[in-house]
Amino acid sequence: MARFRLWLTSCALLMLVVPVLRAQSLPLSDAVVEKLSRPAGTIFSGTVVEIKRDAAEGGKPASIRIAFRVNGAVRGCYAGETIEIAEWAELWARGDRYRVGQNLFLFLYSRNAAGLTSPVAGDLGVFMLASQGLLRLTAQQSAILSSQPGRRPTPGESFQAPAGLRSIAASKLVQRIREAQ
Repeated sequence: MARFRLWLTSCALLMLVVPVLRAQSLPLSDAVVEKLSRPAGTIFSGTVVEIKRDAAEGGKPASIRIAFRVNGAVRGCYAGETIEIAEWAELWARGDRYRVGQNLFLFLYSRNAAGLTSPVAGDLGVFMLASQGLLRLTAQQSAILSSQPGRRPTPGESFQAPAGLRSIAASKLVQRIREAQ
């Protein structure tokens, strides 16, 4: 009976530890990391501190201004500074993209002539920053970041994240970005 309890306890611990270890060892495709980082003018982790809607004629928002406190700078900004970006208001048509207090890791295109920017590759360039420095991956991000170079999804294939691959250490992603520069 004691052996069975020991075995059962060991199994329970493995069920808790293995997903964390797998999240930390997510194989990042060099090609995907490069596709996200190369076109990015600004890469950082930060906290949303303010959201403002700039009205155009007729009262409709023309752009949305988002202020971030930079917690970790990778490119185009400095840790500790507050940066403000402007996004085309139509990107917000489906609902709020960010919330005040939200912690994110962002890959942003350089500003265009109108001063607007957006995340590289749309939602793929926005990562939710969870506790302990982990980036929570959407199913699409997980499938793409762990994909093999050159592999394309087959028609109708949905983005199914492999079991247990739901997060990655932000420090590991930053290291890969710096290696790709």
